[in-house]
Amino acid sequence: MSAGRTIGLAFLGLLVGGIAGGGVGLLGGLAYTKLAAISGFEGESGFVVAGWMIVGILAGVIGGLILGVKRARR
Repeated sequence: MSAGRTIGLAFLGLLVGGIAGGGVGLLGGLAYTKLAAISGFEGESGFVVAGWMIVGILAGVIGGLILGVKRARR
């Protein structure tokens, strides 16, 4: 395996995983604010959704990086 291919697929996995994780975090945050009846007063629901998105992005980046490196080593 070439190092360039490994780095390229790792970066691609990192990018796609971060985007997908952010989308899942956004949907999860919106669903949580609806189910928990969090008010929108002074942006409280926005902070909750942003927190869910950050957690989703981090999980997606880590998962995408791992999958990208595994895929490159096959």
